[in-house]
Formats: sequence, structure tokens, C-alpha cells
Amino acid sequence: IYLLELNGRYDGSSRFPHTDQWAFFPSFSAGYRFSEEAYFEPLKAWWSNGKIRASYGHIGNEAVGNNMFISTISPVEASKVHWLQNGVKISEAGMPTLVSPTLTWERVITTDVGIDLGFFNNSLTASFDWYSRETKDMLAPGMPVPSTLGVAAPLESLQRRLHGAEGQAEAVLELLPGDALGQAEP
Repeated sequence: IYLLELNGRYDGSSRFPHTDQWAFFPSFSAGYRFSEEAYFEPLKAWWSNGKIRASYGHIGNEAVGNNMFISTISPVEASKVHWLQNGVKISEAGMPTLVSPTLTWERVITTDVGIDLGFFNNSLTASFDWYSRETKDMLAPGMPVPSTLGVAAPLESLQRRLHGAEGQAEAVLELLPGDALGQAEP
């Protein structure tokens, strides 16, 4: 009658600074099959299943690229170097990259509330869900910086929220041997 599940993940990644390499991601789900209660017995002849459910959880995303928390200096392509020393192009390096101080795990938080119904021995079923999905600390290009700085803007953490609803209904027609669609009884 009562359903409950609790989960917790503690994930680590070397793609973040040592202070943010580990993160905890909890989740839970719960359900209540009200169709199994004694008070529901008189309805069982035509209403075969009823369940309400809810879930909430966090998922972590570490796919930010390697060494994004380290400021790096890259060599300039030889075709773009214009300085000569004794008639030979010299090696040239670009400006150090900027690093966002907010670089951390991307966290997707999902909430879902739903109901499942079944009628006539589950020959007719219906389901409805309302959900919310929020993404926190999603990396995206930062605010533009003046071109005189000589480097691109660092990636910044942004947030995004999505809400929605889904519904589904299904009917199953079961024919017994000897039955035919459209055939009238004598």
C-alpha cells in the first residue's frame, strides 16, 4: 500500500578544484496505492487500480571539460606570429585564460507528482504527471569582456527552470476466442 525509496550518491571528480571535487546528490520517491485500502473495496468491480506518487531528486553533471579550473596559457600558431629575432619567428604565447570562481558541479533537481488509475481490470488506464526540472550551476559563456583584455570571458554558472505536465490514457480491448468485431449476437 505504501511505497518509499531513499537514495543518496556521493560523487567525486577531478574536473573541479579540490574544494569542490565531491558532492552529495539525494533522491526519494513515495507512493500510496489507495486502491488497496478496505474503503475502496466497493469500487473494485469497475475501478481496479489507484496510486498517487511523488519523487524528488538531484543529479550531478561533471561534463565541464578538463582543467577548466586552471588558468592556462596556449602557444600562438606560427602563422600568426609576426615577431622576428635574427630573421627567425620567435615563439609566442597567448594571454592566460580567465577562470570562473563559481565552477562546480552542475546540479539538475527534478520534482514529479503523479497519479495512476486503472478501470475495468486495467483495460482502461490513465496516468498524469506534473514535473519541475531546475538546472543549477550550468556552465555557459559569461558576460562579454573588453577586447583589450585579450582573452575570452570565463564560463559562468547559470540557472534554468522548466515546468510541465504529461498525461496518458490507454484502452486495451481483449477479444475472447470466437468473438468478432461488428458481429451482432443472435
